[in-house]
Amino acid sequence: MRTLRTKWSNIHRSCWMLSLTTLLAGCGPGAAPPPPRLVGTMQTDVLRSIDDTPVPLRTEDGRPTLLLVWATYAPDSVAMLAELAEVERRRPDSVRVAAAAIQSKSEVVEWLARRDRSAPFPIVADEGSDGNDLVGWAEERPTLWILAPDGRVLGRLEGLQDATAILAEVDRLDDVSLEETEPVRTGVRSPLGGCVVERRDGAVPEDLRRRTGVVRDDAFAPFSKHLVAGGITFIATDDVDDEFMLAVGEVQDSMMNPGAEGIDVELQDAVLRSLFRAKTTIPMWRGEEPDFPEDSDWETLDRLRDRRSICDAIFQLDDRDRDGQPMEVLEHLLHHLNMVGLHDVFPEDWGISRTSTLHAAMRTALDRSWYVVDYLDEFDDVEEADRVLLQEYAYWVISSAWDLQRDFGPGHDEWSLVDPETFREAQPALHKAFLRTIPKVLVAPRPDRLEAFRNPRP
Repeated sequence: MRTLRTKWSNIHRSCWMLSLTTLLAGCGPGAAPPPPRLVGTMQTDVLRSIDDTPVPLRTEDGRPTLLLVWATYAPDSVAMLAELAEVERRRPDSVRVAAAAIQSKSEVVEWLARRDRSAPFPIVADEGSDGNDLVGWAEERPTLWILAPDGRVLGRLEGLQDATAILAEVDRLDDVSLEETEPVRTGVRSPLGGCVVERRDGAVPEDLRRRTGVVRDDAFAPFSKHLVAGGITFIATDDVDDEFMLAVGEVQDSMMNPGAEGIDVELQDAVLRSLFRAKTTIPMWRGEEPDFPEDSDWETLDRLRDRRSICDAIFQLDDRDRDGQPMEVLEHLLHHLNMVGLHDVFPEDWGISRTSTLHAAMRTALDRSWYVVDYLDEFDDVEEADRVLLQEYAYWVISSAWDLQRDFGPGHDEWSLVDPETFREAQPALHKAFLRTIPKVLVAPRPDRLEAFRNPRP
């Protein structure tokens, strides 16, 4: 899933959906480059203020940096300057403030001259930001980035905030332990491709297998309802049937059944904790494009992706396409399970990396045309290309080993090892990896559960 980076328009929406729908169909993404995952990244740039003073994003004195991205013509942006001045007045020794305008130096200097005063902290103009991602992300809305002393992006606040709210968020982020936020907590590197959040600070419930009904609220705007099952949060638009959401949640829940034969509960618990920490989320909508009421909802969706691990979506298909609904559901459940849980718990075998058993098997399958893709040249980002190829390949492999492709598969030319025996003979190393890992943490969905997506009860 990918979006354009700074311009939000009908072109933005069209390109976003083109890349998403082609990815879900097994085709290559569109030409737009993916936006950077900024929360959790390290920012080491040195900006230059309008008076040519260096403004490093990494500090030596142990203070966090508050970087406001603003514009002179946006009232909320201007109001934020005063709030940040108050923040600096209250905490001069514990926070560091800078403001980066998205306008030219001449515009900013002229605006300050009309106000007949200077800001109490460094002001950076467009020329001084030199294409920094934090500055390039925003347009006229005020965006406040909160950075750790080492330059790591801890979080951001959108829109007008008062000084008290800003300091409360700084304190909250400061209280989050590194063990909970950094992916090194498992000793495993982050998966390739950027769809899994770097910041692993999702709440882990006491009941790892808690399952909710459909909840209607704006907690995941622009989506209007959600449910939680099997460590994953499913978010949906109004036009998705509640019954469909519940059925998807039931399949995910059944795959994490701790009482099934062969399940290692401790390993399965580790997968579930990983899913919750990464705030693993799957959007759902009817048809190929969500029916958002406002164009700004697309921008809200992008901000949601910056906070939560969203690696694909599930479509509720029209009646004429219902034959493909079982694997539409299973494919995207497996994508997220592999991108987060299997990657973390079994990195040597299922890691979304270039050193895993999965990657080696995938390269062999590509070389021997067992796995055929025609969209490699369409990726602008090599790591994202590998991510998509790996998550797709894991779906083909696991669903075939479970012998679900022959009954429910789409007959796609992309994959030829559709039955378990053929897969075992062609890829013995990955088959052995499957046997020593997957039956310990996942349960194959019952065929009748999948069949119900093709032929729902009246």
